[in-house]
This record gives sequence, structure tokens and C-alpha cells, in this order.
Amino acid sequence: MKESNYTIVSCSILKEPYIRKYGRFGDVYGLSLSFIIERTIFFLDSQNDSTELCTYAEKRGKKEDTALLRFYNEVIDRGTYFVSSTRIKSYFKSFEFMDKQDNIAGLQISDLSAYPITKYVLDKHSVNYAFDILESKIYTQGGKRHGLKIFP
Repeated sequence: MKESNYTIVSCSILKEPYIRKYGRFGDVYGLSLSFIIERTIFFLDSQNDSTELCTYAEKRGKKEDTALLRFYNEVIDRGTYFVSSTRIKSYFKSFEFMDKQDNIAGLQISDLSAYPITKYVLDKHSVNYAFDILESKIYTQGGKRHGLKIFP
């Protein structure tokens, strides 16, 4: 993981602060996806990269997958507060669900990154050797970690 060439754009939603500020949980996976889409675009813009992206999500269940796909399509069609639909469509070309058994490299990296990132978000001062390896892979610009969105 240390030697491979990839960039992490992640989102963590803190349950208790979210509920205090916004009430009951809504579609947090969809909300996370919108933050990740925005920050991925910011990253590609910073690289002057016109890459067209194929997006893969790990299957979680028919109902959950349908809800996430619906949210993805809404973001693509409407844009976000910070990124227009046209700009999103210029990068994001497809969205597919994959089984864990499909052994997709990006999903494997996501799986291996999720726990260390979560552990870091919940306790920045604990020993976290896996995060120490991943830290250099997180999208950073101007000294700020834009690839580590923590909400709220």
C-alpha cells in the first residue's frame, strides 16, 4: 500500500454530532458520496487531469444499493452546492456495484483504508501504524487534507 500509486478521498460522518445538529440520520452513505464526488473533482482539477471515472461501490444489499444509486444519479443530475452537474458529468461516467469477491483493486484499497481512517478520525492521538502509511496517500493541497472530510 505504501509503494502503490493512488490517492485517497474519504468521508467520515460523526454520528452523535450529526444527530445533535441535523436530527435523525438521513442517507449518510449518499451524503458521504456527494462529499467524495466533490473532493474527487477538486483533486482532478488540481492535477489538471481530465480523466473520466468509472465509480465502483461494494454491494451492501438491494435496498441500500438502490438508495445509493438513486442518490448518485441525483448528484449527477443536480450537482452539489460547490460543483455543477455539468462539471460532475465531465468526470463521472459510470457507477457500478461490485461484490467483495470480484477482487477489484480499488475496493481492496478502500477496505484496507477504511478502518485506519475511522480509527484516526475517532482518536487522532492513538497509535495507528496503518494510518501512518496511508496518510501520505490522502489528497492534500496547500497543507490541508481535502481528502479526509469529517462531517459535521
